Amino acid sequence: MTKHILVIQGSPTKGGNADMLADAFIEGVEAAGNTATKLTIADMNIAPFTGYDQPADDMTQVMEQMKAADGIVIATPTYWMQFSAQLKAMMDRLPFDAHDDLAGKESALLVAGASPEEVLAKNVFGYYQMCFGESLGWKIKGSVIAAGVFAPGQVAGTPYLDKARELGREF
Repeated sequence: MTKHILVIQGSPTKGGNADMLADAFIEGVEAAGNTATKLTIADMNIAPFTGYDQPADDMTQVMEQMKAADGIVIATPTYWMQFSAQLKAMMDRLPFDAHDDLAGKESALLVAGASPEEVLAKNVFGYYQMCFGESLGWKIKGSVIAAGVFAPGQVAGTPYLDKARELGREF
């Protein structure tokens, strides 16, 4: 059975490290005979959480695509040891009953950052596990933690893109 994977890309930098990891992951997904859609959150209009009366914006589209996907992959650069602001705004806007609609989704994390791998694993992967694995009940299938990359495109000279492709094939 063909799976459809939604890759939520949280970097505002086109062709940046997180964007490249997302594209490599999608190559792997498609090589395995599955389909993938990439949502670049920075290109969407998602207002910050302001309470129960949220303005109409693109968050409705994001939730529809998340519900329809068999798996959801989060790709993000790190800013101050955490997800990008664009991705965090999307997370803050997840409905309070999101667990009911999204529980059991397969998931993976693609993260790029200048910090050492153990720092990224502790801070970013740990937060991802807590938010998506524990709170939403997602089945975490793996991660690629691209450490030591800072400048846009720097990940190209590392083995991380191949790791992302492999994770996509296995997903």
